[in-house]
Amino acid sequence: MSDFNYAKYNTEGTIQDPSDALANHGGFVISFYHLISGRTIKFKAYITNFNESYNSDYAAETVFGRADPIYAFRNTTRQIALTFQAPASSTGEAFENLGKAQQLVQFLYPAYAGSDVHALTIAQSPLVRLKIMNLVANMNDQVSSAGYSSYSSADIATNGLLGAIQNVTIMHNIENPDVGVFEKASNTILPKVIEIQLNFAPIHEHTLGWQENGSFAEPSFPYGVSVGNSTGAATAGGSASIAGTTEVDGEDTVALAEAKGAQEDILGGTDTNASVA
Repeated sequence: MSDFNYAKYNTEGTIQDPSDALANHGGFVISFYHLISGRTIKFKAYITNFNESYNSDYAAETVFGRADPIYAFRNTTRQIALTFQAPASSTGEAFENLGKAQQLVQFLYPAYAGSDVHALTIAQSPLVRLKIMNLVANMNDQVSSAGYSSYSSADIATNGLLGAIQNVTIMHNIENPDVGVFEKASNTILPKVIEIQLNFAPIHEHTLGWQENGSFAEPSFPYGVSVGNSTGAATAGGSASIAGTTEVDGEDTVALAEAKGAQEDILGGTDTNASVA
């Protein structure tokens, strides 16, 4: 469970922030789990932009006499672009949001080995696990081939998707007159709304691709959703093959046979056209 409380550092005001309940009890949060330190940061899920892109890379080889090149598959990569806001309803929450943004920046740096600051060697890359509810998580978080009734996700940061944060942009909105800042003390301000943009490159921990039996190696990738049998296997009691087509259900067999007969009539492939002539 998350720990969001606008009055954590002070008891000013008597307001009740419903977003605390949504984050604490509903689990509507964005979490970052840092592999090096084992620390976790969670933000309320005020998401303003969330995009995924899947890009397939091919090696194109031009062959003499062919109009089109031959494409040899290399790989498919996934990129996640995320923008979210961290609003504060109190100076205490603003202070905590600023501290979380600070820690997220620290997550971008590696672990070093050695005590000599002038001769440090990198011991571990700064990888993190990103979890955005059920939309971004590793397969441990998903119920394998989960149907509608059992489809759910848990607020567990270690079940996040492994990967690397490629860049982070933090906007403090102190110049925005509609947002403003809290004046905590002399020469000290706290942004009311911190906006964070980042790009995340996932590192998948399981095989992705189609197997010889026609099934996908990880059926729950990437969202853990199952909408029924999609293996393409023929159903019992009603399958056939027509003119070299793949196996289909009995009703489709009749439809294909009728279409095939109509096509032959049009092309003059039956005696019907001859009798008409």
